[in-house]
Amino acid sequence: MPKMDYRKIIIPFLSKAEIKSKADLFRKRFWNKSVPVDIENIIEISLKISLVPVPGFQDLCDADALIASNWRYIYVDNDRYLDERYRNRLKFSLAHEMGHFILHKEVYKNFNIKGWNDYYKLLKEFPQEQYGYLEFQANNFANYLLVPRDVLAFEKGKALEKFKRNVNFAQLEKVDTDTLNSYLAIPISKVFEVSDSVIYYALNKLEELEK
Repeated sequence: MPKMDYRKIIIPFLSKAEIKSKADLFRKRFWNKSVPVDIENIIEISLKISLVPVPGFQDLCDADALIASNWRYIYVDNDRYLDERYRNRLKFSLAHEMGHFILHKEVYKNFNIKGWNDYYKLLKEFPQEQYGYLEFQANNFANYLLVPRDVLAFEKGKALEKFKRNVNFAQLEKVDTDTLNSYLAIPISKVFEVSDSVIYYALNKLEELEK
């Protein structure tokens, strides 16, 4: 097989609306309307993709998870996989790999990733701008997948009502949207079983597609 020239690979543009649509269809097909979304169940039971814990994987690749180009395995850091403290982070990382599975299947075939050594080579040679597009798209897919926007809007309403009961009107008027979302993200994150940073991002982008 000739050597892959990563400089020639161009990541196709995908709008956030397209990514959201693909994430919603994926969740509808392999899950249901309930949250939290059990991404491990989807991967291992529905898609028959094996999770392979690898000792020291995080140090080797600076990543929590990596899907192989044959789509049969996802390598994960062994310590983080077993550590409950990293559960929400790993959950997002797995959803991120599903983003590559859905959005970048054709591109990933050319990467020929069979293990972490191939991934390390990819990181060294792939143009950073194009790699940034690849990761940005997968991150957005993961966010839309784990945080359905209709459920988020409902949970935001509940959390906001509770917040209003604990502050007076004068205090509420002084709270800007960014600060409010950072506060609301903490209780809402427990509903979706993701990190509050994931919810904070989703809240800030909640009305973006409607504008």
